[in-house]
Amino acid sequence: MTEPDVKAADQLLRRQRIQYIVIGGQAIAQRAATATHDIDVMVATSEFRRTVDRLRGEKELAFDWEDHQLARFRILTVGGVPLDVINAAAFAGTKSGEEFFRFLAEEGSTETEGIRYATPEVVWYTRLMTKRWRAYAEKIVTNVIDGVSSGRLKKVEEIARRFGTEIAIQERLSYVRTELARPDIESLVRRP
Repeated sequence: MTEPDVKAADQLLRRQRIQYIVIGGQAIAQRAATATHDIDVMVATSEFRRTVDRLRGEKELAFDWEDHQLARFRILTVGGVPLDVINAAAFAGTKSGEEFFRFLAEEGSTETEGIRYATPEVVWYTRLMTKRWRAYAEKIVTNVIDGVSSGRLKKVEEIARRFGTEIAIQERLSYVRTELARPDIESLVRRP
Protein backbone atom coordinates (compact mmCIF):
# COMPACT_ATOMS: atom_id res chain seq x y z
CA MET A 1 0.00 0.00 0.00
CA THR A 2 1.28 3.45 -0.87
CA GLU A 3 1.61 5.83 2.06
CA PRO A 4 -0.25 9.18 1.77
CA ASP A 5 3.07 11.04 2.11
CA VAL A 6 4.52 9.12 -0.84
CA LYS A 7 1.37 9.86 -2.85
CA ALA A 8 1.80 13.58 -2.08
CA ALA A 9 5.43 13.46 -3.22
CA ASP A 10 4.40 11.54 -6.33
CA GLN A 11 1.85 14.21 -7.26
CA LEU A 12 4.43 16.99 -6.89
CA LEU A 13 7.08 15.15 -8.88
CA ARG A 14 4.68 14.14 -11.66
CA ARG A 15 3.39 17.70 -11.92
CA GLN A 16 6.97 18.77 -12.59
CA ARG A 17 7.47 15.83 -15.04
CA ILE A 18 10.32 14.44 -12.94
CA GLN A 19 11.26 10.80 -13.45
CA TYR A 20 12.21 9.34 -10.06
CA ILE A 21 12.33 6.14 -8.06
CA VAL A 22 11.52 5.87 -4.34
CA ILE A 23 14.50 4.54 -2.44
CA GLY A 24 15.22 4.16 1.27
CA GLY A 25 12.80 3.35 4.05
CA GLN A 26 9.64 3.90 2.02
CA ALA A 27 10.90 1.33 -0.52
CA ILE A 28 11.61 -1.15 2.29
CA ALA A 29 8.12 -0.45 3.67
CA GLN A 30 6.72 -2.18 0.58
CA ARG A 31 8.03 -5.47 2.03
CA ALA A 32 8.48 -5.04 5.79
CA ALA A 33 7.55 -2.79 8.66
CA THR A 34 9.67 0.32 9.01
CA ALA A 35 9.57 3.41 11.16
CA THR A 36 10.66 5.78 8.40
CA HIS A 37 8.76 8.99 7.81
CA ASP A 38 10.90 10.74 5.22
CA ILE A 39 10.75 10.11 1.48
CA ASP A 40 13.94 9.51 -0.48
CA VAL A 41 13.78 9.67 -4.26
CA MET A 42 16.60 9.10 -6.71
CA VAL A 43 16.89 10.92 -10.02
CA ALA A 44 19.26 10.53 -12.95
CA THR A 45 22.43 12.57 -12.65
CA SER A 46 21.62 14.54 -15.79
CA GLU A 47 18.29 15.52 -14.21
CA PHE A 48 19.49 16.36 -10.71
CA ARG A 49 20.09 20.10 -11.27
CA ARG A 50 16.85 20.57 -13.24
CA THR A 51 14.90 18.63 -10.61
CA VAL A 52 16.22 20.71 -7.72
CA ASP A 53 15.57 23.96 -9.59
CA ARG A 54 12.02 22.98 -10.48
CA LEU A 55 11.19 21.79 -6.97
CA ARG A 56 12.58 25.00 -5.45
CA GLY A 57 9.75 26.78 -7.29
CA GLU A 58 7.04 24.49 -5.89
CA LYS A 59 4.81 26.35 -3.44
CA GLU A 60 3.93 23.08 -1.65
CA LEU A 61 7.60 22.50 -0.80
CA ALA A 62 10.05 24.26 1.48
CA PHE A 63 13.70 24.05 0.42
CA ASP A 64 16.12 23.28 3.26
CA TRP A 65 19.58 22.67 1.76
CA GLU A 66 21.55 21.10 -1.07
CA ASP A 67 24.96 19.67 -1.84
CA HIS A 68 25.99 18.15 -5.17
CA GLN A 69 24.50 14.73 -4.28
CA LEU A 70 21.41 15.51 -2.23
CA ALA A 71 18.74 18.20 -1.86
CA ARG A 72 16.39 18.30 1.13
CA PHE A 73 12.87 19.67 0.87
CA ARG A 74 9.85 19.46 3.16
CA ILE A 75 6.36 18.75 1.85
CA LEU A 76 4.22 21.43 3.47
CA THR A 77 0.89 19.83 2.57
CA VAL A 78 1.68 16.73 4.66
CA GLY A 79 3.07 18.31 7.80
CA GLY A 80 6.56 19.07 6.54
CA VAL A 81 7.59 15.48 5.80
CA PRO A 82 11.17 15.53 4.46
CA LEU A 83 11.67 14.81 0.76
CA ASP A 84 15.28 14.03 -0.15
CA VAL A 85 16.21 14.16 -3.83
CA ILE A 86 19.31 12.04 -4.42
CA ASN A 87 21.72 12.18 -7.36
CA ALA A 88 22.31 8.67 -8.77
CA ALA A 89 26.01 9.46 -9.29
CA ALA A 90 26.65 8.98 -5.56
CA PHE A 91 26.21 5.21 -6.00
CA ALA A 92 27.55 4.59 -9.51
CA GLY A 93 31.10 3.61 -8.49
CA THR A 94 33.16 3.24 -11.67
CA LYS A 95 30.13 3.80 -13.92
CA SER A 96 28.09 6.90 -14.62
CA GLY A 97 25.13 8.11 -12.61
CA GLU A 98 23.05 7.59 -15.77
CA GLU A 99 24.04 3.91 -15.81
CA PHE A 100 23.12 3.49 -12.15
CA PHE A 101 19.74 5.17 -12.64
CA ARG A 102 19.04 3.06 -15.74
CA PHE A 103 19.90 -0.10 -13.74
CA LEU A 104 17.59 1.09 -10.96
CA ALA A 105 14.72 1.78 -13.37
CA GLU A 106 15.10 -1.39 -15.44
CA GLU A 107 16.26 -4.02 -12.94
CA GLY A 108 16.42 -2.64 -9.41
CA SER A 109 12.86 -1.51 -8.80
CA THR A 110 9.26 -2.62 -8.97
CA GLU A 111 6.04 -0.72 -9.46
CA THR A 112 3.21 -0.47 -6.95
CA GLU A 113 0.16 1.70 -7.63
CA GLY A 114 2.01 3.53 -10.42
CA ILE A 115 5.05 4.38 -8.27
CA ARG A 116 8.47 2.76 -8.74
CA TYR A 117 10.18 1.54 -5.56
CA ALA A 118 13.75 0.30 -5.28
CA THR A 119 14.17 -3.33 -4.29
CA PRO A 120 15.55 -4.04 -0.80
CA GLU A 121 18.95 -5.07 -2.18
CA VAL A 122 19.30 -1.73 -3.98
CA VAL A 123 18.27 0.14 -0.84
CA TRP A 124 20.80 -1.85 1.17
CA TYR A 125 23.51 -1.23 -1.42
CA THR A 126 22.91 2.53 -1.34
CA ARG A 127 22.83 2.55 2.45
CA LEU A 128 26.13 0.70 2.63
CA MET A 129 27.72 3.13 0.15
CA THR A 130 27.19 6.17 2.40
CA LYS A 131 29.57 7.68 4.93
CA ARG A 132 27.13 6.68 7.67
CA TRP A 133 27.04 3.05 6.56
CA ARG A 134 27.31 1.62 10.10
CA ALA A 135 24.10 3.31 11.17
CA TYR A 136 22.42 2.02 8.03
CA ALA A 137 23.85 -1.47 8.63
CA GLU A 138 21.78 -1.54 11.81
CA LYS A 139 18.70 -0.67 9.74
CA ILE A 140 19.50 -3.58 7.43
CA VAL A 141 19.66 -5.90 10.43
CA THR A 142 16.28 -4.55 11.54
CA ASN A 143 14.87 -5.10 8.03
CA VAL A 144 15.95 -8.75 8.20
CA ILE A 145 14.43 -9.15 11.67
CA ASP A 146 11.23 -7.66 10.25
CA GLY A 147 11.05 -10.21 7.44
CA VAL A 148 13.19 -9.13 4.49
CA SER A 149 15.27 -12.15 3.45
CA SER A 150 18.96 -11.96 4.32
CA GLY A 151 19.52 -13.85 1.06
CA ARG A 152 19.22 -10.48 -0.65
CA LEU A 153 22.69 -9.64 0.70
CA LYS A 154 24.09 -11.77 -2.17
CA LYS A 155 22.35 -9.45 -4.60
CA VAL A 156 23.99 -6.47 -2.89
CA GLU A 157 27.33 -8.12 -3.74
CA GLU A 158 26.23 -8.50 -7.37
CA ILE A 159 25.33 -4.80 -7.57
CA ALA A 160 28.72 -3.88 -6.08
CA ARG A 161 30.53 -6.01 -8.67
CA ARG A 162 28.52 -4.42 -11.44
CA PHE A 163 29.46 -0.89 -10.32
CA GLY A 164 33.05 -1.58 -9.20
CA THR A 165 32.43 -0.96 -5.50
CA GLU A 166 32.96 -4.50 -4.25
CA ILE A 167 35.97 -3.68 -2.05
CA ALA A 168 34.04 -1.12 0.01
CA ILE A 169 30.89 -3.25 0.11
CA GLN A 170 32.63 -6.49 1.19
CA GLU A 171 33.81 -5.04 4.51
CA ARG A 172 30.39 -3.54 5.15
CA LEU A 173 28.51 -6.71 4.25
CA SER A 174 30.83 -8.66 6.53
CA TYR A 175 29.81 -6.35 9.37
CA VAL A 176 26.09 -6.90 8.61
CA ARG A 177 26.52 -10.69 8.41
CA THR A 178 28.44 -10.73 11.71
CA GLU A 179 25.64 -8.78 13.36
CA LEU A 180 23.00 -11.12 11.92
CA ALA A 181 24.92 -14.13 13.27
CA ARG A 182 24.91 -12.84 16.84
CA PRO A 183 22.79 -15.24 18.96
CA ASP A 184 20.63 -12.42 20.32
CA ILE A 185 19.88 -11.22 16.78
CA GLU A 186 19.69 -14.60 15.07
CA SER A 187 16.92 -15.71 17.43
CA LEU A 188 14.80 -12.73 16.28
CA VAL A 189 15.09 -13.34 12.54
CA ARG A 190 11.89 -14.59 10.94
CA ARG A 191 12.29 -17.81 9.00
CA PRO A 192 10.25 -18.41 5.83
